[in-house]
Amino acid sequence: MTMTWDEIEHYELSEKDNQYMVMYGCTQDDMVAMMNEPMNFIGGHYMLAMSILSDAQECIARGNDNTARQYINKAKYVMREWRDMDLQEG
Repeated sequence: MTMTWDEIEHYELSEKDNQYMVMYGCTQDDMVAMMNEPMNFIGGHYMLAMSILSDAQECIARGNDNTARQYINKAKYVMREWRDMDLQEG
């Protein structure tokens, strides 16, 4: 099912997803999907974090400070999740 922009605009997010939107600019499900995207396993989560930080740098250069902050938070999320996965495997 495809949602229209009008439907998306009026979609109510959970409190947790609202927190994720403020911190990361996307929902918790979006973050999980990003982490599990098969393309991200090619370079590993390390390269995913580096790529996100590059996006943050571009936002800073363009004066998009809030978006840059969200990208930096995403990179920290990736690094934290990656560390937690390594600790579970070890």
